[in-house]
Amino acid sequence: MRSSLPLAAALCGVLLSTAASGAKPVKAPVASEEGRQDFVDAMLRVKLHLPDQPDSHALKAYAIYEYLEAARLRRDLAVRADEDLDAHVADFLQAHANEPVVRALHHDWLVSLALRQRWDLFLASSAETTDPALICQRLAARLTAGDVSELGKEALARWSLPQKPPPTCAPVFAWLHEQNLITPALAEARTRSALLADNARLAREFAADVPVAEATDYLRWADLLDAPKSALNILATHKNLPVEPEALQSGFDKLCRTDIQAALELLPELLSRDGTTPALRAHLKRSAALGAAYDRDPRALALFEELPSEALDAQVYEWRARASLYHGDFALARSWIEEMPADLATQPRWRYWRARSIEATDGETAAAPLYTSLAELRDYYGYLAADRVRLPYKLNAHALPDDEEAQRALAAEPGMVRAHELFECDEGEDAIAEWSQALSGAGNALKVQAAQLAARWDWYTEAITTLAQTGEFDDVQLRYPKPFRASVEGAAKLSNLPPDWIFAVMRQESLFRKDAVSRADARGLMQMLPVTASAVGRRWHLKMPNRDALFDPVVAIPLGAAYFRELLDRDGNNLPVTLAAYNAGPAAVERWRPFKPLDADVWVENIPYNETRGYIQHIIEHIVAYAYVRDAEPPRLETLMPRLEPSMPVL
Repeated sequence: MRSSLPLAAALCGVLLSTAASGAKPVKAPVASEEGRQDFVDAMLRVKLHLPDQPDSHALKAYAIYEYLEAARLRRDLAVRADEDLDAHVADFLQAHANEPVVRALHHDWLVSLALRQRWDLFLASSAETTDPALICQRLAARLTAGDVSELGKEALARWSLPQKPPPTCAPVFAWLHEQNLITPALAEARTRSALLADNARLAREFAADVPVAEATDYLRWADLLDAPKSALNILATHKNLPVEPEALQSGFDKLCRTDIQAALELLPELLSRDGTTPALRAHLKRSAALGAAYDRDPRALALFEELPSEALDAQVYEWRARASLYHGDFALARSWIEEMPADLATQPRWRYWRARSIEATDGETAAAPLYTSLAELRDYYGYLAADRVRLPYKLNAHALPDDEEAQRALAAEPGMVRAHELFECDEGEDAIAEWSQALSGAGNALKVQAAQLAARWDWYTEAITTLAQTGEFDDVQLRYPKPFRASVEGAAKLSNLPPDWIFAVMRQESLFRKDAVSRADARGLMQMLPVTASAVGRRWHLKMPNRDALFDPVVAIPLGAAYFRELLDRDGNNLPVTLAAYNAGPAAVERWRPFKPLDADVWVENIPYNETRGYIQHIIEHIVAYAYVRDAEPPRLETLMPRLEPSMPVL
């Protein structure tokens, strides 16, 4: 067994020489069906922690064999780690420096070195890490090694962040206290930053470093975030009780988002508090007006009317127009849209609503030229405009150059070979990393050919995203593929949904990435939560053996279509309402039900979640495009978006 010091020196030399040398010989990767199957089998053994089998010649020559080597090293780091393994890892990192294959391995090695307190190797290898836990571990390692030069400055920068610090930060933060580097002013700034980030719990923790006399104000601010209604009631009753303006604003903003009725009741009392400045009054009125608009409360119109000019911004300009449309005051909507700054007023959204307002106030003839101009666009608002003047939809579709020779040359590039093979082996994250690195610095013309190449490989996620990077959107056929067609057709028959609708939802939900996972753990092509998918599966007698089965298109697509059909039946066959429920949940949609019959375009425009509003509009655009790519007459939005009634059947 070698001693740790020579090993550390050797590895440091390896890492430094790698950084200095830069370029290295490039071998031509080899792809074969035999090598691919052997790779998949070997990777499965690694994932199941089964003993390795001897590697075949085809496997060793396979284009992405190094990914198997990296996976084995990562597995070994998790079960055993010693100097010999460290040397193997260092050799691998040197051989593949700056390649995507080393990213996960490098991270896991740093974690292992830290757990084993191999600070020499850790410090030599962790300078570029962006993992917060490892950054703190690096600071602690420097402290252990006695390297305190600039340590205080770097540690304070990490300490000041308004986020929960990882446990690895504890030693160096304790050292900051011991060195008296945490001043009252810094402690207050840190606590304030947490409060401004709407994190009352974290602010309470940070307030422990604030002197008691000053901490009281910050704890009151935290109370305003935790329980805004009761805290604001106290301030409304005791009008001379001191409170920071920012704290009052934060609490009132929170109440406007969670209980606008309570906020509107408290508003007059808060506006009359002692020492309330014009700026604070303007802020409170603005928050109340926006909250009322989000809640579709008719009082929003009067509140917007009262706003001083300094309270007007893009959010106010848009939501006061939306509120006036919702409540049927098209004259007011027209006036407010015409007051918008040019960058807003010229957007298709507000061009359409200006035309709608002119039609409502001056008649169809006055609005017709505006609609006709807007109907030239391949866009949700362009289609709405075309419906108003009974014009055909303009898809403006043009095929992009399809240079097979350029694509063959591109496909032969080592990084592209690896990307393709990783994609074929369902190693999605690594495939995307290789693809992105291979195209880094590429011009738009080459990226167009790369998008065409990805489509030939049935890698539709990268075909669409790469094409979007070029700003080329007119090749509708390329942008709207139909993968997993057999599963979609089966799901369409099962659910009695148009296949175009299922393709459109898939495209928006996952961009056809079958291994997609959201922050909420929605999974697969149709982005279903496992608990929802299980319940739907039981009702429809569809099998889902485990949560990972949602990564299988054969399982995921029928479940998603069945759930969509349930929502559609529940919502009286109203497509926009169903799409809103699929995205934001049925409970949210119940809150958004209109209190009177309402045009669907007005209802969609007033959805308070930007994501959900855009989601509905994009999927409707996709449905139109999918009709085009199968050479069918596109469905009209006036048919897809029926008028909403105040009550609908509920299961």
